[in-house]
Amino acid sequence: MTEKTVDVETIDILLIGSKGEIAEAVKLIDSHFREKIVGIIRKKALSADAHDLFDIYQDVMLSILECATSRNYNPDAQKLEGLIYTIAYRRAADWVRAKTGIKEEYNTDDIADSVQQIICGSKYDEPWQKAQSEAKRGLILKTIENLVPTLKHRQRQVAEIIKINFPDFLDDPSIKKQILYIYGEDVTTLAVRSARQEVYSKIRDALSIAGYGDYTDE
Repeated sequence: MTEKTVDVETIDILLIGSKGEIAEAVKLIDSHFREKIVGIIRKKALSADAHDLFDIYQDVMLSILECATSRNYNPDAQKLEGLIYTIAYRRAADWVRAKTGIKEEYNTDDIADSVQQIICGSKYDEPWQKAQSEAKRGLILKTIENLVPTLKHRQRQVAEIIKINFPDFLDDPSIKKQILYIYGEDVTTLAVRSARQEVYSKIRDALSIAGYGDYTDE
């Protein structure tokens, strides 16, 4: 199949099939999405040379393969493009962290602090910081991760972009640009803002249900 004629639905079916079918799906992804994947890697890993790009790309393909073989991909809950581009961004971010010597523990702390700011908009000396222990932090992040597949199309896109960009915060225009770049959809800034507000509201509700209401209320 060529880049113009590849059938995404066919790839979805292969990805939830046998090991041989999954391998065929990865080959199709390689031929169809290679240019966009490399573009995402280049954008995130600015200092990567040709050899580094190849290594990161191989990691992306391997991660996609592992995701499918471990049955962690559900075509009904996530679009194929979203899965591919999310993995590409994360592997590139992993390379940047390794290159710059930033330890994962430090990054995880930043993610938790970012979640704190998003959920309650509070300062760092407020009571919500009581939830910053490692165990509770993991539960909070898992709650957010579980929420993503339940969101509507646009909200899910925004939530995925927010998640993969932690600990960085993106404004509405930046999220709009990433939706266009990753998903190929040109949406209005107003639509992005509305989806982002809904995502934040649902994150607060999910955390409250999970038992974190005391920390999210002002």
